[in-house]
Amino acid sequence: MSGFFRFFINDYEISSAYLQSPSLTWGNLPLDFVDHIEIYYGDSSFSMGNTTGIYFVRIYTKSAKKENGSELKSLVSSNGSNAQSFIQSQTFENGWSYLFFANTSKAKDDVKYKTNTLSNDENRRYLYADINNDTTKINIGYTDVKKDLFAGMSLDAAPDSGKLKSRDYFIDITKHLLEDKSLKINASVGVNERQYEEENAQGMGVVPILDFSNMPASILTGFYEDATFTKTNASLTKTFQYLNHNILIGAHASGKKYDLKKRTGVNFFGQKSDLRQYNNFNKENVYSLLFQYDYRATENLILIANAKVDKYQRNGYLGDTSEQLVRVGAIYTPYENLGFKGFYTRTYLPVSFYNVDFVDKNNPNLKSQQYELFTAEAVYTHGKSKFNLIYNNVTIDDFIYYTPVGFINVDHAVKTQGLILNYEYALANTDKITLNYFTSTQSEGASNYQRGGYVKYMGNYHKVDYFASLIYKGSFSYFDVHVKDSFDLSLGATYHFTKDFSVSLKGENLLKKSTESVYEEAFGIPFSLKTTPQRSAYLSLKWVF
Repeated sequence: MSGFFRFFINDYEISSAYLQSPSLTWGNLPLDFVDHIEIYYGDSSFSMGNTTGIYFVRIYTKSAKKENGSELKSLVSSNGSNAQSFIQSQTFENGWSYLFFANTSKAKDDVKYKTNTLSNDENRRYLYADINNDTTKINIGYTDVKKDLFAGMSLDAAPDSGKLKSRDYFIDITKHLLEDKSLKINASVGVNERQYEEENAQGMGVVPILDFSNMPASILTGFYEDATFTKTNASLTKTFQYLNHNILIGAHASGKKYDLKKRTGVNFFGQKSDLRQYNNFNKENVYSLLFQYDYRATENLILIANAKVDKYQRNGYLGDTSEQLVRVGAIYTPYENLGFKGFYTRTYLPVSFYNVDFVDKNNPNLKSQQYELFTAEAVYTHGKSKFNLIYNNVTIDDFIYYTPVGFINVDHAVKTQGLILNYEYALANTDKITLNYFTSTQSEGASNYQRGGYVKYMGNYHKVDYFASLIYKGSFSYFDVHVKDSFDLSLGATYHFTKDFSVSLKGENLLKKSTESVYEEAFGIPFSLKTTPQRSAYLSLKWVF
């Protein structure tokens, strides 16, 4: 929930205005209506948006002009989960087209912890519409979720009862002007409504109201919240081309608002209280100026530079700030089968409403996290083989870290570096095998996997498409919690009865050695749980008409 990952559907960022994470509302997004996904590390072109982050995941939906039909899909699993989806698209003679997607899904996910069963079951619905012509693109999205709390905020990590409900809806409009479409206007508005309730007789550690000098009165047995978060965006960019020079300039304005409708709690004495807003920071506006330049110095060398200035205006006690982003790099292809790419970036991750709500009350003035990144990549192809080698080095100042008493800025630089090796070999027909290995180191203690890799194989034979995937991640220790090696094996196949009707079967976690995540009970006591504890089999039917 740090804003490290930023997710987009086409031009719209789906991350929460409160958490800077899309997991609650757009998590487990079905890929039925997705054409392809692009992932950028460090930063991406300003032509794709103004959002600041480290990893940018851009989800591009299918084109109505390419699909121009309808599709029904139904899925069931051995663990009780199921999903149904529908896609309909059409192109008109006047140049307009639309694609409509609807999905409803039910996921079952229970994990044993000590003597308790932690439930993470959820029901989700998604609606999405893409309406466009040659110069205009309108995206409309809606999703809602009703889910269990898993560990919640309970001191023993096992709530007695509770539910989390969330609704998210947005509209995003992009318009290209001028004959060469070099002038781009984008505007959007998104709203997230969230209700949370939790009850636990053993108590809950709600950091903003926890008072160590008066523990019984400040530890809650019941918590109820209803809040709405709104975000608006508007941007204007213009591109210029002259000989080997490409320039983009632009301006951007965005706003976020935090509207608390209800927040109440019940303590150990049965006393009910109105908790209200945790602080007076509930509105933020950001104004940006950006510049991007790339120059083809030679046929084989491209030089790239980005710069951006952001002005933050916040109400409440948190002061106004100015932040900068600078990025320089080069792409060099000395030979047809050999290429190099390197970038240096200075960027930041802003403080969120969530960070401030759960801040350490003794040090409430959080600063933005400052990132310095260096990335380098080499690509070599030979015959049917392709090699990728990627190196990254990151230094973070004022890293925002969650402690048992709330968020703090770490008082020293956090450093990490990593290496990724990919090898891909094209076999006969369309079959392909991919090998991957990664390793990373960091200056702090390990809290996640730091080495691993995978083997993936995919292809087709006559009417059958098939794949196999084995993902390995090496063990690590977090304080007194030891997380074992994981080996996540998945197999799947699709049989095409006709070009319009197919059946798919997939098995996940076949070795029952899936990855684990580290969680914490109250006051920083860690424990680990498998993310997918059981084997699962999925059967799906797809009909195109």
